[in-house]
Amino acid sequence: MLLRSILMLDDSAHSIALGTAIGMFIALTPTVGIQMLMVICFAFLMRPFFRFNQIASLITVYVSNPLTIVPIYWFDYKIGTYYVGGSLTQNDFARILEFEGFSGWWETVKQLLLEVGSPLIIGSLVVATFFSLATYPIMLRLVMHFQKLRPVTDPVETEAQTVVPSKPADKEQNTKSVHLHSS
Repeated sequence: MLLRSILMLDDSAHSIALGTAIGMFIALTPTVGIQMLMVICFAFLMRPFFRFNQIASLITVYVSNPLTIVPIYWFDYKIGTYYVGGSLTQNDFARILEFEGFSGWWETVKQLLLEVGSPLIIGSLVVATFFSLATYPIMLRLVMHFQKLRPVTDPVETEAQTVVPSKPADKEQNTKSVHLHSS
């Protein structure tokens, strides 16, 4: 459903693919709870340099949600342990990520950073970079393919195709009218 929502966006294929890649990067970092704010801030900061489809980014950050957060962060953590080490089990990791309400979320974030900060952050940067770089060309092709299948219903084009010239007063005017419409 999320993919279909992205493919239905009305923008250039590049903008949608770039927005999806940026959203994927943010989704795979340990920033749950502030991911949408991060997309908006990133778009504001990057506006002088480049633009991307913010809706595609906002939709994509939903890859990280309460059902997927433990597997995503566990994978990030395990990748990070190849670089800086770590000794938590998956059950310990899942226990750290349990919280209720905003105050529970804040305590979880603090505990997460204190207990698994380095491997989680390093691993998430590696994983997020890899998957966002892979997301761009995949989404670019998907969006281009989907946009080819979508019928063109541009009101300006349909008006131009159905314009009927008014009846000319003389034969010379008729010839000029034909030349204007055929070019």
